[in-house]
Amino acid sequence: MGFLIIELLRRESVATRFRVSGRKIVCEQSERLPAGSGAGLPAFLEASAATRQDDDTVILAVDPSLLSCRECALPLTDRRKLREVLPLELKGETACDTDELIFDSIVRGDGTQLAVWTRKRDISALIELLAAAGLDPQAATASIFHWRYLLPPDADSGTVLVADQSGAAVYRGGEPLVFRTFWGEDPVTEIDRTVTALELTEGITVERVYLLGELAGMELPAGREDSWIPLPISAELETAFGGNLQAAAGRAGTWALVRAARKGDLVNFRHGELACVSGSRTVRKKLMVSAILAAAAVLIFCADLGTRYGFVRKDLDSLNKSIGIIYREIFPNRKKAVDEVSEVKSEIRRLSGVGTGIGALAALKKLAEIKGNDITGFYETEIEGNQVRLKGDAISIQAVTDLKNRAGAALSGVEVGEIRTKPDGSATFSLRGTLKEEAR
Repeated sequence: MGFLIIELLRRESVATRFRVSGRKIVCEQSERLPAGSGAGLPAFLEASAATRQDDDTVILAVDPSLLSCRECALPLTDRRKLREVLPLELKGETACDTDELIFDSIVRGDGTQLAVWTRKRDISALIELLAAAGLDPQAATASIFHWRYLLPPDADSGTVLVADQSGAAVYRGGEPLVFRTFWGEDPVTEIDRTVTALELTEGITVERVYLLGELAGMELPAGREDSWIPLPISAELETAFGGNLQAAAGRAGTWALVRAARKGDLVNFRHGELACVSGSRTVRKKLMVSAILAAAAVLIFCADLGTRYGFVRKDLDSLNKSIGIIYREIFPNRKKAVDEVSEVKSEIRRLSGVGTGIGALAALKKLAEIKGNDITGFYETEIEGNQVRLKGDAISIQAVTDLKNRAGAALSGVEVGEIRTKPDGSATFSLRGTLKEEAR
């Protein structure tokens, strides 16, 4: 995937394209249009649109002079809810009516927020300018809000200021403290004013000033050589610009924008009335294609299922026809049967029953031989296959024990069930076992 960052600033307009692969961000192209040059901005944007690829996400980065910022302390961390609450919270405290503004926020680690806003008509005009060139942006933001991705590791402690020619961002303990736009032409004076204002109004001392862009290459004012230094270029940032330290320092803000966009941490004014609709259309198109493919897959599945059902039905009809032919061969004198299969099964069971009856008679004969005189009689006999279950009466419990011993001649695994005695001393019993082969 790729990101095309369009920066529309007071001093220049820049189009920078990044390619993202895994965790690696690489700058592929960067074109610059200085303000007041002979070339027109629409032509510059159209040329940038010609280099855009299908998977590129377009991001509009505006000049910090269009934005305002103040600290808030609301019991919310969801940025979507904050966008809805901030117009009410700041009503009457902004230069314009909040209905004319669009808001976003930066949530800090201590639970407070930095509310940022801009006029809708200013952002809308820039969005329309890009859309006319075929670069309708998915997000509208400013790189100054994302410079924390450029801070060196040692900036997590203490207070530092990061500045370029357009503005400054102050961080304390790695958390954003304040953002300030430079209206004057001398950024050095503006940085001094920012540092002095923090010391006088907040009692905060800026320990280090990091310089970005063209400021990183300027000659430092006397007495500031120790505390004012060019922003250290991380290995990741240097790699993104192919080892070109000058390009890395100049376009570090756009690289920070890409980092924020990938983490879902982008300050974005394209919501509400200014929400991006081209992305929704793209999503709808993709969903339509997916729906068409899914419908085609269902149709293919149904066609395959119908074909399989036809083959199975044909096989069943052929099998039933064969059974009908076999039935007529077995029973040539019978009239046409309603269900040939059922009648053939019935005949097989009937013929099997004859053989079982013969075996049962032999088994009963053997049981009669082992009965003896002390067994009054068997009043229930059940023979199922080679399993025999008996219930009978005996003149005594000892007679039941004797029967069990005699039954071993015809049955294996003989077991005597519950024995119940009667008042006259006789007993009822149950017995079961498995017929031996010779007893069948």
